Amino acid sequence: MTTNGNGKMGRPKINIDFKELEKLCHIQCSEMEIADWFHCTVDTVNARVKEKFGITFSEYFQKHRVSGKVALRRNLFKLAEKQGHVAIFMAKNWLGMKDSHEIAGDDTKPFKHIIEVVDKETKTALGEVINGQSSNH
Repeated sequence: MTTNGNGKMGRPKINIDFKELEKLCHIQCSEMEIADWFHCTVDTVNARVKEKFGITFSEYFQKHRVSGKVALRRNLFKLAEKQGHVAIFMAKNWLGMKDSHEIAGDDTKPFKHIIEVVDKETKTALGEVINGQSSNH
């Protein structure tokens, strides 16, 4: 029989660096990613959190992920001031805005599309498609 270095039988106890664990929660790592980072199982991460803090990993994660979300939101607001596409992303996702491609008009009349083609070859091909004469059936 072998001992684990502490004079006890079995595998050596895997220690978790809780400052590192907090940082991983901050950047929204999954429980599996955290276990992989510490070269252990999800059960081991859960057990160490329970031993140290008396709460589940889920509770611990919820507490420490908030700071990451706040930091991300702060950075998005800063980026939105200088980069229009970030402001558009935020408006669509947080304010419910959307692109609208509606055309207002009289619903009783058919809508007429006008397509102007400059290239002769494309104009010929488009005419064939519109008239049902396309050879690409």
